[in-house]
Amino acid sequence: MFLRHLSLYLFTLVSSATAALPPIHYTISRRGGSFPAPDTANLTYLLEQVKVVEQRYSATTRTFSGNKVVRKPKRVHGTQAGAALLGEASRDGNWFASLHIGDPMQEVDMDLDMLTADFWILSTSIDSENPLAFPTCRQPKDLVHLPTIQRSVPLSFAHCRPSKQWIRSLLPSGAYLGLAPSTALSQTKTMSLMPQLVEKQIIDTPIWSIMLANRKEGIFSIGGTSVASVREVERETEDSLARLGHQKSERSFTINDAPRREDGDKLSEWKWMKVQGAEGWWQILMRGVFVEGIKILDSQPVVLDINTPFIIAPPLAARTFYASISGSKRLSPPYDQFHAYPCFNLPRINFEFDQWNVQVLNAKRDKGTFSPGGRFSLGRMTRGSGFCIGTIIESRVGISTSDARESNSKVHVDGGNGLSDVWIIGEPFYRDVQVAFHWRDKLVGMQRA
Repeated sequence: MFLRHLSLYLFTLVSSATAALPPIHYTISRRGGSFPAPDTANLTYLLEQVKVVEQRYSATTRTFSGNKVVRKPKRVHGTQAGAALLGEASRDGNWFASLHIGDPMQEVDMDLDMLTADFWILSTSIDSENPLAFPTCRQPKDLVHLPTIQRSVPLSFAHCRPSKQWIRSLLPSGAYLGLAPSTALSQTKTMSLMPQLVEKQIIDTPIWSIMLANRKEGIFSIGGTSVASVREVERETEDSLARLGHQKSERSFTINDAPRREDGDKLSEWKWMKVQGAEGWWQILMRGVFVEGIKILDSQPVVLDINTPFIIAPPLAARTFYASISGSKRLSPPYDQFHAYPCFNLPRINFEFDQWNVQVLNAKRDKGTFSPGGRFSLGRMTRGSGFCIGTIIESRVGISTSDARESNSKVHVDGGNGLSDVWIIGEPFYRDVQVAFHWRDKLVGMQRA
């Protein structure tokens, strides 16, 4: 209901905007629905999902390009170089928007991926005669119909057909929008969606942002953020309910200090941080991790990724974190990437970014979920147990299993991917913080949700 109201408001707002080019807003959904949050955790399922995340991160490697270190796709064994596209269209757990393309207009699901850089459409037939550097792909141009601003513009994209030996040839067709900030990850060597929109003067602010309303819906904005619009809808909704004599509305999320409509979305109000590390992903520095007001970890590199349903930490960082929670314990193999804590001893957790300290994972359980441990919980350890599985999980990316199980061992980089000491900040974080990405200046902006 809230997103339908918001979508109508966004359309009305941009229709009357004249001072600057308005952002384009897409409503997004999580494929397969919200991530399961049962009363009792399914550890087998959770471990499978962790492995899926780790496989996505293991698909690239670091290398030198001139005088800088960049990330590039790995060669898949048994295939020609560059024969498999990064990403997986229509994968359960991906966040996606509806893309309207062509004349007559067709609707396809467009998956968002912060680990890839290309804009492509996968189908079983290709009619274009414009070949690309990537095998089985061509570069046609077609009308793309943009929501909220109600404009249609011809844009080019990679139109790809999977090769016969590629297992993904059995998967459904779909579109894929890579949101990574570096062209080093590009396999098709084509211009992505947002640079084309800037070039054609459809948007004038090289920023995109994501705001999650709940565990399965959100807003993806191109050319700005949805903050001002969301604040106005919340204020108008509360005013309407107040006039009807209701109490304060129950909302999927809250935003502090709601401005008037004319205040707009001031980018200066965001906390901006420079992207660091090997060029490729949205990696920044987390200055500190606090539990119950005490700083337990300092200077932790993190990668932001909306399609990861957990928060994944390096082994030593994860163990340091849980050691600060009274009564917590690590599970036995094969589930030793997980830690349990007393369900009713929910810790107060804060992340610090560039002198900005924000509390995360502090809300009660979501409506329709059953875990007693709030949003920090993935479910009870066993049926009837007083212990819950924490959503911060130990990583195995770039680390051998035997080394990870040695609590005092040093981690070893596997294949030079540089991820052995990096956190993966996934979907749960986006429920507490709104995040914007300046892809031209390589900056990440944050604001309290």
